[in-house]
Amino acid sequence: MISEIRYIDAEELGPKDIFLGRQPKDLMPEAKSLIISSVYIGGFRLPDEDLDIHGRMSRLTLSGFYFNVVDPLKPLRDYLISQGYKAMIYDGLSEDNCVPLKPAAVKAGLGWIGKNTLLVNKKYGSFQALGGIITNADLAELYPIEEDHCGNCTACINSCPAKAIDPRKLNRSKCLSNLLEEDNMPESITEMPGNFFFECDICQETCPWNKEHLVKPFKTKILDTFKCQKELLELFRFDSLLNMDEDTYKEKILPLLTGVNLSYDLFRRNVRLAYHYRHKTQI
Repeated sequence: MISEIRYIDAEELGPKDIFLGRQPKDLMPEAKSLIISSVYIGGFRLPDEDLDIHGRMSRLTLSGFYFNVVDPLKPLRDYLISQGYKAMIYDGLSEDNCVPLKPAAVKAGLGWIGKNTLLVNKKYGSFQALGGIITNADLAELYPIEEDHCGNCTACINSCPAKAIDPRKLNRSKCLSNLLEEDNMPESITEMPGNFFFECDICQETCPWNKEHLVKPFKTKILDTFKCQKELLELFRFDSLLNMDEDTYKEKILPLLTGVNLSYDLFRRNVRLAYHYRHKTQI
């Protein structure tokens, strides 16, 4: 979808000045269009019938989303540049220096901001990875803004173990996805619900708009790249994760984290928390 360059904000995501310095014209003063892409990632999950023996990562991480979002955009960027235009890809890897993709996607007609602050779409739910191109090519169109379809539902809010979600406001300092990357885990958190040892899908897995994707996710071409399920099932076994040495971690797990340099010590802590959730045993 191609959106007109306008001031991008979203009251539900924070104060109005939260995106200062990240507006399209801040990043490219002559910008005229913002191209937004959405990649469906609902199928990036491991079978969960053996949750007692496996740790988990989020779908976003398993999809390698930064690369899967960027690669399809490269030919379009290169074409625009070949025609004499400027074009820059943004993928959200560094949020401080990226156009705000979720509110931009709303302005491009791709969905609404759910109560867990994620983009939600009637067809794809919230299992989407977003990317964008800012260009000075005049391609923009105006799209009707999607109505909010969350209604009175509070499933995501109620399901968050850390109580990090108020309606459409996320307290990042409490969010488990953030805490799993930080040293200062609150002492009150002694286990990691859902067996997640990197990032967390709990609020998404309880969202009614994702219900069908949990049962039968769409088959996509990009999912064909996810061919190492058997290998990952062995790798993500708790007996493997708990006994993994640092060299194996750096070789097998760290490359999956799409640019996040999670230390071996934090990885070990997170695996222990995930294991404790299922087994209620300190290790």
